[in-house]
Parts: sequence; C-alpha cells; structure tokens
Amino acid sequence: MGKQRYLLALAVIMTFSFVTACTQSTNSGEKGAETSPTSAVQKGAPAEAIQKGTYKFETPVTITTVKATDATMKFKNGETMENNVHTKWAHDQLGVDMKVLWQVPGEQFNTKLRLMLTANESLPDVLTTQDMTLLDELIQSGKYRDITADFEKYASPKMKQIYNSNPLNWSQVTYGGKKMAIPNFAIAGNDNPVMWIRQDWLDKLGIKAPKTFEELEAVMQAFLEKKPGGSDNVIPLGASLGSGGSSPNPFTSWLGETSWVFGALGTVPYQWLEKDGKLIHGSTLPAMKDGLSKLRDWYNKGYLSKEAGLHDENKLAELIAQGRVGIVVAPSWMSGWPNTDMQKNVAGSIMKPYPLPTLNGKIEARDTTYLRGGLLVKKDFEHVDALFLYLNRIFAAVNPEEGSEFVNGWAKDYDYTIKADGTYSVTEADIPGGKVSPAKYLLIEPKDPFISMKLRADVSRGKAPVTPSEKKIAVSGQDSLKAAEIVDDGWKAGIYIPQAYTGANTPAMQSKGGILVKLEGDTFINIIYGKKPVTEFDNFVKEWKSLGGDDMTKEVNDWYSKMKK
Repeated sequence: MGKQRYLLALAVIMTFSFVTACTQSTNSGEKGAETSPTSAVQKGAPAEAIQKGTYKFETPVTITTVKATDATMKFKNGETMENNVHTKWAHDQLGVDMKVLWQVPGEQFNTKLRLMLTANESLPDVLTTQDMTLLDELIQSGKYRDITADFEKYASPKMKQIYNSNPLNWSQVTYGGKKMAIPNFAIAGNDNPVMWIRQDWLDKLGIKAPKTFEELEAVMQAFLEKKPGGSDNVIPLGASLGSGGSSPNPFTSWLGETSWVFGALGTVPYQWLEKDGKLIHGSTLPAMKDGLSKLRDWYNKGYLSKEAGLHDENKLAELIAQGRVGIVVAPSWMSGWPNTDMQKNVAGSIMKPYPLPTLNGKIEARDTTYLRGGLLVKKDFEHVDALFLYLNRIFAAVNPEEGSEFVNGWAKDYDYTIKADGTYSVTEADIPGGKVSPAKYLLIEPKDPFISMKLRADVSRGKAPVTPSEKKIAVSGQDSLKAAEIVDDGWKAGIYIPQAYTGANTPAMQSKGGILVKLEGDTFINIIYGKKPVTEFDNFVKEWKSLGGDDMTKEVNDWYSKMKK
C-alpha cells in the first residue's frame, strides 16, 4: 500500500515537472567558456545567454557528481547512469558532460561521503542531498561554496521567481546570510490534512458533513450507533497513532493524522512553533493537555479504534479499503489511494473531501514541509556558468508553455509516448520497451513547490484550462481537485502552520532526539488509552526539558536568532 502512495505522489510530481526551454539551443555565435569563470568573464562570457538557456559550450564542460540510487531508478536501451537519454541531451544541447564518480544505494550514500570527508578525498563538483545533517557537515567542511552571487548573476528569471517567492524557500540552506546550496523541493502541501468522509454514509443517514467539533462528534456518534455500513466493526474516525515505528509520531502521520485536534486548541505537536519571537516545541505547550483529553474522550466513546495505537498508515489504509472507516483526515491525493481500493471492495462507497472542523471558530494543523535539502557546489568548481546553464534549461520545466521543449515529459518513449493516432500517453503499456523516469538522472529535479496545489485549486474553482499543465489537471478526478482547493483555502486562511525550525539536527537533537521522541509517543498514547492520567502531561514536560529538551530549545533559538539577522 505504501508503495502505491509514493507512486501516486510521483505521478503528481511528474505532471507539474515537465520542462520547457527556448526552442533555440545554439551558441548565439559566441565561443564557449573554456577556462575558469574568472577568465570567462574577461572574455565576455554571455551571462544573458546562460540565463536564457540558449548557450552551448563549444568545448564540452564536465560536471562531476555522485548518486544515491533506489529501486525506482531504472534504465532502458542499454543505458547507464553516465550514458543515458538525459546525459546525451545535456551534451548535445548544452555542451555539458555529466560524470557520475560513483553511485551507491541510498542507505550507503551518507556514509560514503563522510568517509571521503574524513580522508580528505576529492569531492564531486555538485551533489544533492536531502539529509540536513550531512548537508550541514559538507557546508561546515568549507569545501562547498556560497552561491549567492552566482545565483544572482546566472539564474534565469524563472528560477529567481521560484526561489524568491517564499521566504521559507532558502531557509534550510542559508548560513550567516549566505546561500550555500540550491534548495531542493517537494510539492508543498502534498500531505496537508483534509477531512475525508464517507459520503454514502452521510446520505444514508440524511446528515450533513460537520463544520465544527460539536457537529463532528454528533456525526461520529451517528456512525457508531446507526452503523450505516451494516457492520459492528465501524471506526468513526480513522487514526494512525502507531505511525513512526521506533520513533513514534502519533499525531502527524501522512494518513490518519490528528494534529488538527491540537491545532484547534492552540498548538501543533511534534513541531517547532514561533511564540512571542521565540521557538518553542509544540508538544510541550499547555494546549497539548487539552488535546490529549479530547482524544482520550473520543477513544473512550469508541470513536477511535481500540487498536489505534498499533495502527500505522498502511494498516489504516487497509481498514479504509475494507470500508470500515467513516472519517479520516488525510492528504488531497487520497482520492487516488486508498479510496479506489475501498470502492473496488465496497459497492457504492465514496469518500468526499471537506474542510477541517473548527472549535470555537478556530482551526489549525501542520503545514507539511516541502524543503528537501539542496544541491551543493564545490568551492573550486570552475564552471558554475555551465551548471546554471543546465539548471536554467531544466527549470523551465515548471508549468511549461505549449510547444516547449519537454512539454510532454523528459524524453519520448521513456516517460511518455505519442501513439499512432497522435495522442499523448504516459501509460506503461503504451510506451515501447516500458516506462522509465529520466527525472531520476537529473542533478536536481526542478519544481515550484506551490504550483501544483495552486493550479489544481484554480481548476477546481472553475478556471478554464489554458496551459498544458492545466489541461492535464482538468482530466483529474473532481474530488482530488476539490481537496487541493481546500488546501489552498487553508493556506490563505492561515490554517496550516509551517515548521519554524528548518535547520540541520542540532547536537542535542542528535544525542537526545530519539529519547525525547519516544518519551512523547509513550506518554501521549498512554494518556489517550487511559493508562496514565491527563495530569501526567505536566510530568512529561518537566522530564522532556531535563532530558535534553532545554538544550534543544536553546540551540534552535540560537539558529533562529541568526536566521532573523
């Protein structure tokens, strides 16, 4: 089930990551930069052509990198990481040769780089990592450069618009006011909570979707008593309180989360929040006690499964697919899975998306982070101009224009095809030799983190589709579009609260983080289950602080103070 979820997320990403570029990729009649950027500047290196993505190096420039591989990274036509449809494109169109020094499975990537750092071995010109601790170590090594001036000089208007559109975008990779990497993004809001309800149950009972906590409790009681699914095994509210495995994270999982219960009362658990100019951990605020009391009450009334503390996201997905769950708070993509499994298994079943319910007119929930580390550039790399030529060309991927270079995908007969009747298809069976994703071969996958949700929301509101992205979106399921609209409305209303700390793991986090997370999970679940009194929360806060929480709080506030300068 989990694999299906990630495949769906990948499909959403690909919809909004198709590349456009100028139709001309000539060298504009100028000679390519063949020495260092400094020498190139003296020769009149065409920064404007680099920005436009229209330049080509006459003498190919090599960019070295390293790769973390995974099971989804596949090749066809005898290609390899170093020699494939994308590297050929970079060579032919840009005069850029990408050389992969080594590739290892993802779980070995960090270790190999740390060993290279320790041995003072030569590092690649560029590399992308999502691990903030590793990124921090590489930056602190002094071997990777401040790209502030490079970005200003060479980045295209589109890149600048994307990266400067939100102050959070640079926050993970800014050190002392210096931009130390090109930020890497996921889709913003991809896992933001939306309330999904069995519409067939509401219709059968003749009741409306709840808008407030009071109405929600009435609906859950009705589902429990009247059993619209015809079974005694009804779960009015699906919750995956057992998510996180060895690092329990009961309230902010990607399926069946309950951060909104606490948000309506004034905090967001498992998240650093800004309060009165300082950062404080949401799990330690007094509002947590009220939220735990609420969930304990719902558990006692039977609104939650008696085994909710053992259910992770995939187990909850199974219960939804069985038709047992009446309400679940889940991402906007839930209409694709597990709802489709439920509809196959239970005739007439349908879940519809609704806004989160309010309590005394208030509601808040976590805003899932879209920051994913970044792309580092080696300090002595001589062709930052070539790197930005490449980046500018692929970053035209975002919301491409009709007829642009890669409007359909990265490569015909790889991630898409044009069938004999002239129609476009991304279906596996239609693509000769099978479907692979050239996006995996890129130095960094270009995204505007907010465009996906915004375009889906606009189409849901009735905007006529004009751009290629909008036309693709228009054929999406209406429930998915409506859910995106709810997320977009939530952003505008300030419902979704972002993580305030976006830096690397601090020393206290590295040494004490695991202990504190386990303490949180164990204490909170025991309170909900009634094994400990609600007053145990006060003891938890004291213990959390003494075991390292105070140290973490000081460290994140030191970081926050520097970030604000």
